[in-house]
Amino acid sequence: MTKNYLKKLLVPAILILASNVSKAQHDPYFTHFRFIQQAYNPAAAGEKVNYICLTGLTHYQYRGYTDQTLRVGSDGDPTADVPTNQAPETYSFNINTLLNVDKKGRHQVGVGVSFLDDQIGFMKTTTMKAAVNYRIPVQGKFGFLAVGLEAGTTSFGYDDPKFKPLDPNDPHIPISGGSQSKFDMGVGVYYLRKTFLGVLSDFYVGASYNHLNAAKYNFQVAMANGQNGVVDMDFKRYLHLNVGADYQLGNPNWKLEPALLVKYNPKFQLDASVTSLWSETIRAGLAYRTAADALSILVGYQRNELQIGYSYDITLSKIRKVSDGTHEIYVKYCIPISFPEPKPKLYRLTPRFMGRGAY
Repeated sequence: MTKNYLKKLLVPAILILASNVSKAQHDPYFTHFRFIQQAYNPAAAGEKVNYICLTGLTHYQYRGYTDQTLRVGSDGDPTADVPTNQAPETYSFNINTLLNVDKKGRHQVGVGVSFLDDQIGFMKTTTMKAAVNYRIPVQGKFGFLAVGLEAGTTSFGYDDPKFKPLDPNDPHIPISGGSQSKFDMGVGVYYLRKTFLGVLSDFYVGASYNHLNAAKYNFQVAMANGQNGVVDMDFKRYLHLNVGADYQLGNPNWKLEPALLVKYNPKFQLDASVTSLWSETIRAGLAYRTAADALSILVGYQRNELQIGYSYDITLSKIRKVSDGTHEIYVKYCIPISFPEPKPKLYRLTPRFMGRGAY
């Protein structure tokens, strides 16, 4: 399974994505998926009233993987410059806030904007989308149900490809970059309860359906034979199901944070993590990802409105022979915002009413 996944993921297999062949994309992986739910569920956007929360994440899959095809073989050049870090490299940035619809805060709207840049080899995907959700209170203010929608654009294409074709005149090997942008949308629901079953706090469960319109990409690039060829890419719908909670241990300074993320497209993928948080400050834990056969070590720090996290994936397959592992860095900061109180109304008396006790 690992070998098949690697062939799909890394540079040599990207060759078949060109001309007359239609393939489906894979959405990026997030080891800190518990802390970046807005990236895949629009109903999770909006964390705090009177705060703007900024979240940045970088994910470097199989760091150090280098495409050596230009140097190997009977026609290879041992001194040729080779493309480095051809494994997946992902950048994500999210902004969100929570707005009160009424003065009592019984109904709220979450809004957010997300940016995603994901590159695998010479293949690049860039997404910009906005999310909005409406929150329905449940059990007074002890929980809520949110229904959300996201919409934006996703650009897919090749970024300066440097393939080494077996046949110098192969009509299926792109030698120039090209891309196309398409409308992209998704929907989601999210449910949160402050307490659950008497032992869990901040219990949540969410579901989202991304790439709902299943955009089809079709654009031209120059091929190795000197002619223009067509690149086809079909974006497949992605189903995400996630659940998590906090569990207070006997020692009041410690709590556990288990979380699960299920992905289906149309293959089943599972991400699981459990972290422990000490004194609401220091975080450490483990995670496992079935799709990439990785065991992750997570550490983090949080204080007030700042959160910082780092993870290292220990590759469990033979890919570790050509990789330095996977690194991910996550930072979140919530900026407090305040609105000035309205000035008191000023009443002025006109000469007609002065002295008559009108006010």
